[in-house]
Amino acid sequence: MNRQISLAQYRTIDLSILTGLMAVSQLVIHVAVKSFYAEQTGYIVSPVAAVVALVMMRWSFWAAIPAVLGGLILSLLSGGTAEQMLIYSAGNLISILACFMLKLVGKERIRQNVVLSLAFAVVLQLMMQLGRAAMAALLGHPLPACLDFITTDAMSILFTLVIIWIVRRVEGLFEDQKHYLLRIQQGQSEKGGEQL
Repeated sequence: MNRQISLAQYRTIDLSILTGLMAVSQLVIHVAVKSFYAEQTGYIVSPVAAVVALVMMRWSFWAAIPAVLGGLILSLLSGGTAEQMLIYSAGNLISILACFMLKLVGKERIRQNVVLSLAFAVVLQLMMQLGRAAMAALLGHPLPACLDFITTDAMSILFTLVIIWIVRRVEGLFEDQKHYLLRIQQGQSEKGGEQL
């Protein structure tokens, strides 16, 4: 029996898996930092921007889901207040503006060019950090506290660059999924035509 799933079902499964991986990765990083580097505070390492970049390339604006959930998870693991949860989740949501970079430059061009892929990852990460700083400022935090939302997450930029550099090398992973599925389907059609 050849049962096919719809694009919406595929997207739901894909988003669930990637968001779940993000949550588990953030938990592992949190436990490792608390266990081995407990005395070194003042910075955060997070996979959230890397996952959001991956989801954005695959599904565009659907990246809002891991962006918001990533902010909530990071805040919860850090023992954050309701205000911090709002700052991180709403601030992360600003990164959705990176979709316009994908639109302007083109997903396929970004996917195929390593420099553009890494530039996209940095832009997204910086938007996320600036979004958090902006949310903190809107909630009345002083400027130095707002800037902390940028500087404490600087290590995540390197982490995001490494992840995007790796995933872009895997066929179909760092690619618009509609484009990828059409490409696979065309390849199968051509293969089937050759066998006739």
